[in-house]
Amino acid sequence: MKLEKITYNIYYLTNISFSIYEDNKKIYETDYPVLPEVFVNDLNLEKQTIVENHKDSKVLRIQDNYGFAFLCYFISNKNVVFGPFLISDDFENHIDQIILSYRFINEESKMVENYYNNLKILTEPQQSMLSNILMNYEEINLDSMKIYNVQLKKLSSSNPDEVPFQNYTIKNIENSNIIEETLLNIVKNGDVESANSIDFQQLSSQHLIYRNNSFTNMKTNLMIFDALCNREAIKAGIDQMLAYKISNNLKFHISKISVSSEIKNVAHKILLTYAKAVKEYTLGNYSSNIRKIILYIRKNLTNRISLDDIAKELFITKEHLSRLFKKEMGLTISEYIINTKISEAKNLLKQTDYNILDIAVLLNFANSSHFSNSFKKVTGFSPSDYRKTPND
Repeated sequence: MKLEKITYNIYYLTNISFSIYEDNKKIYETDYPVLPEVFVNDLNLEKQTIVENHKDSKVLRIQDNYGFAFLCYFISNKNVVFGPFLISDDFENHIDQIILSYRFINEESKMVENYYNNLKILTEPQQSMLSNILMNYEEINLDSMKIYNVQLKKLSSSNPDEVPFQNYTIKNIENSNIIEETLLNIVKNGDVESANSIDFQQLSSQHLIYRNNSFTNMKTNLMIFDALCNREAIKAGIDQMLAYKISNNLKFHISKISVSSEIKNVAHKILLTYAKAVKEYTLGNYSSNIRKIILYIRKNLTNRISLDDIAKELFITKEHLSRLFKKEMGLTISEYIINTKISEAKNLLKQTDYNILDIAVLLNFANSSHFSNSFKKVTGFSPSDYRKTPND
């Protein structure tokens, strides 16, 4: 019986989706998750990582940070990935984690919740039964069959029987430690000048991003590079939510790469973006009180921010606060708050499908008209017209 046929019969019986890969390329998929696109892309990246690192007869059960589980097989030189499914009904905390991490609102939050509620829960015996049915296709000795557990967030294990991934992050950056350390130091120090001067063309034969000729692998390794820079920026002191938003924006650029020649430009953009973020967020050129004001505004951008609130937070009178800010920044606190909110709105318009009202509510504008008028005053575009402009 053809592999595709037997896997589809299992899908018909269990309603658990599956994908089949050949030479690391997806050749068949039963359905497409009804989830926000950015999250689907991350799920597909997880499966791609599994496939590229699993080429033996072991049956793997992978579980990721969000409780999604996959059963993974390598049969007749093809990878079969069943899932995601759940192994328990304790998933409410995972829903909250996803919504918070990705900042989903309204319909996107409902999509995540509905997806979890509709996922199948497979017990250990059911997983073994599914494996028995599928592996019988190869007439393998079922008595010797064992399912090996792998935690996707670790991608490694101290047990030799559970090491099909061999630490994929380390594997991809071996022999490039000096280059990696140099690049991450640029991020850590917020060294924008060095980030601008780095020649990724010269690094192309050495750095982790270009070591594999597979276009898919190069994009995957860009994701790894983003994760490394993101971690270094957080260690340097930038807010985790800001770090997530930067990474989300960069993942969007990575997903849009269509030819390998664009890889170097996006790699440079990743390095420069994080270096700028560290330099701007640490605010080393500002006085202590101004740094505190700016950080307070950034952390409360989705709330109503008043001069009274900031003065109370810093134990300074409103009048003194206003004078300090105007003198050092050259604009009023109210103007700075509006400009910062509009900057965030620009990101949301480019990176999400939120409608104008959603963004106005999220950033705590009085109404959509107030938001649209403020946006046009700062940028010269209406929000809808700005969304249509080319990305940077």
